Amino acid sequence: MTDKTTFGKFIRQKRIEKNLTQKELADILFLSESAVSKWEMGKSYPDITLIPDLCKALDVSERELIGGANDTQYRKLKEDARLYHRITETFFWGFTGAYLLALVVCLICDLAIHKRLTFFPIVFASLLTAFTFIPTCVRFTKKHKLALFAGSTYLSMTILFLTCCVCLHQNWFGNAAMGTLLGYAVVFGPFLLKKYARERLGKWTLPVYFAVCCAVLFLLLPVVRMYTPFSIANASLITLYGAIPFAVIALMHVLPCSRLFKAAVDVFVTGGTVYGGQYVINKILGVDRSADYVINFFDWAHCTNGNVYIILLSVCTALSVVLAIAGIVRTRKS
Repeated sequence: MTDKTTFGKFIRQKRIEKNLTQKELADILFLSESAVSKWEMGKSYPDITLIPDLCKALDVSERELIGGANDTQYRKLKEDARLYHRITETFFWGFTGAYLLALVVCLICDLAIHKRLTFFPIVFASLLTAFTFIPTCVRFTKKHKLALFAGSTYLSMTILFLTCCVCLHQNWFGNAAMGTLLGYAVVFGPFLLKKYARERLGKWTLPVYFAVCCAVLFLLLPVVRMYTPFSIANASLITLYGAIPFAVIALMHVLPCSRLFKAAVDVFVTGGTVYGGQYVINKILGVDRSADYVINFFDWAHCTNGNVYIILLSVCTALSVVLAIAGIVRTRKS
């Protein structure tokens, strides 16, 4: 700590800047006025237990108090923090005020024109959805921000879907709600699992993520079936086939082998699955589309699918071979 005289002058300077008398500062610290006077006259130091409260009262850092001088970097960071807080507050309440104003205007217009609520519920649900995205309600919590954002935005969108269906007398709520849920599982699933279950799941985090996505996808099938007639069995088989690359990626992720070998297998299986996709789908649906696999690089007009499929399979196979060779080389070096 700096000498008593310099320390006392610093205390006095900061007290005056805060427009405090010695008695007012003493009252804040539950001390006598003479104790503060002794500090400022350079006759004594405050007790070490008072330093946090003294720093708070004078709006200085402990480093500044002990050094008896302003910390320029600390002051700049603190000012930047205050500016950021003001900007975020203005941003939040600005958007919130705009949403409320739009809500009131639409309510008045709806009642004035139709004498009852017609389009206002949709406007309300739309603005609620907008509010959950921008500026979002995560400002009200310090923890679980991503989970709160995902949950609030999904809930607001389902309310919007339901409101639109009710007001417009339409029937697509299930498709929209489950399709959005699948999108949210794909986008937010890895981050939420990593945050809340990584310690328990360990290397199984990725397989669990794929399993959750597949589960939501299979739940989507009967919901879509309610609106569009198709065979659930055929759709399930096609979905299972499409999940093969993801299942292989998840399996390779937990196996104790080189990353290059894992990548080689993943690329090869993905290419093979895409190549055979049309054939499998045709077989499941009982359709003969053998012409899709005809290869003729001199006749792209009639053989586009076959040419593209074989090029894709060749590229994936070549890439997987290169990755496998690189894996072997790296394994031998190690």
